[in-house]
Order: sequence, then structure tokens, then C-alpha cells
Amino acid sequence: MADLTSSRFKGMFWGLVVGDCLGSPIQFSDKDQHPAITDMEPCAVFSTPPGYWTDDSSMAFCIAESFVRLKRYDLADIANNFVRWYQDGFWSSLPRAFDIGNATAYACRSIRDRRQLVNGEEESQGNGSIMRLAPAFIMNYGNAHLTMLYEISDLTHNSKTVRQVVERMTKICNDHVAGKKTADQSAYQTRDEVNNSGWAVSTLDAALWAFHATNSFADGMLAAINLGGDSDTIGAVYGQIAGSFYGYDAIPEKWLSKIKDRKKINHLIESLNQLKMQAMDRSGNATVC
Repeated sequence: MADLTSSRFKGMFWGLVVGDCLGSPIQFSDKDQHPAITDMEPCAVFSTPPGYWTDDSSMAFCIAESFVRLKRYDLADIANNFVRWYQDGFWSSLPRAFDIGNATAYACRSIRDRRQLVNGEEESQGNGSIMRLAPAFIMNYGNAHLTMLYEISDLTHNSKTVRQVVERMTKICNDHVAGKKTADQSAYQTRDEVNNSGWAVSTLDAALWAFHATNSFADGMLAAINLGGDSDTIGAVYGQIAGSFYGYDAIPEKWLSKIKDRKKINHLIESLNQLKMQAMDRSGNATVC
């Protein structure tokens, strides 16, 4: 059972990265106004080669690195990692940060200049909090209280609506890690209905549509990213939902093999996973404080 849980944690995190890398070449495109993506492709928007991740993965890596280095939760340290990424390209696939949303950029400046750990307004309901959820979800797994997840979300997107989406996605992934396919259905019945924008609410529903419309990690991922629009984040959110259900071994090796710095990323994910599994083994308490 522990091995299966570990595989689902790893699948969730790697699913995020794979979805981000696959979806980035066609982000900002209208639905079906782009070539179909089936493999890792270069991203003309940011002039990156195949397998280079964007802000979705970078911010998730920043969260994970803090947990692994400190062996505990420290919101201010995670916030500082966000600033290191924003200023210096820490855990970016390029020597600089890129693909930064306006709300996130403003939040990083507020953290840096005013040490402000709650940023954003209710109207700012972008999907930045759910694109990077995996590491915080993993470390909080088993805890009925979602305070940690809300606090990390609020670093950039202080919104009641976003917190509700974080809670919804957490419940979905909780079911999946426990081996139960979520009963939570997308608001969209058909592909034509799917809103592919960067709104947190629609991004989660777009990912859920792809998950329920298919029967494998790969098929669902291709359905998700080829929606276009905010395709990297739709892919990252789908990857987390599907990875936590199908597990790491369901992610195609042909995609994993093309991701930049795969060994470095895998070391970080494995270290986070080990930290969590050790905490669960020690006390039966699934959280790390």
C-alpha cells in the first residue's frame, strides 16, 4: 500500500511537469487553431527547446525545495523561493524566470519589497495556485485541515474562490491517492463547451473533462493540452489529477525522457516523497508541520 501511495504522489508531481512541458508550445492559441500536440515540442512563444518547463513547474519546485531543505513547512521560506525564481531564475528551465502572470509578478514584488505573505484580491482568480499544488498537497496529505494549502495559495492569489478550487482539487486528489476514482464531474459535457482560459474554476473543470473523457494518462493528457488556451496549466492540472490516480508508471517514458534536467527533478521529487513517507511511517500522522 505504501508503494502505491508513493507512486501516486510521484505520478502527481511528475504529471504536473509533463503537462506543463507538453502544453506550453500551444498556450495562448485558440481552441483548434494550432497543430495537434502528441509529443514534446519546442515552444516558439518563449524560444525554448522541447521539454523545457514554465512557471507552473518552477513554482512547484520552489515549494518542494523548501520542504526538502528545511524538513518542515515554512511559508516565509517558500515565499523567498518564489522571489529567488522571479529575480534570479531559481528552478527555471532558462537562466531567468518567464511566463509569469501579472498577479504572480505583483505578488513576488510585494513579498520582496514588503515581506507581504498574503497577496492578490478576490477578482484575481487565476489558476496559479492549482498549477503548483502537488508538493504542498503531498506534504499535507492526510490532514483534514487545509491551512497550509490555503496559505501557500494566498502568497499570490488571495481569493475565496481560488481557495474553494484548491479545496475541490485537493478532495479529488485525496480520493485518487486513496485508490478511489473521483465522482466529481466536470461542468463541461462536451469538448466544445470547455473554457480553456486561465480562470482557476474553468481550468479545473477542463482538466476534469479530459480525465473523465478518457481511460489512460496519455490519452487524457493529449485531450487536455490540445484544448489550447492556457494549455500548459490545463496540462499541469490534468497531470496532477491523473497522475495521482494512474500512478507514476502510467506516464509515458517517451515524454519523461525529453524533459530537461530529468535527473535533477527526479531527485527533488524523490526527496520530497521520501520525506513524506518517512513522516507517515514514524507517527501514522500523514502531515509534516
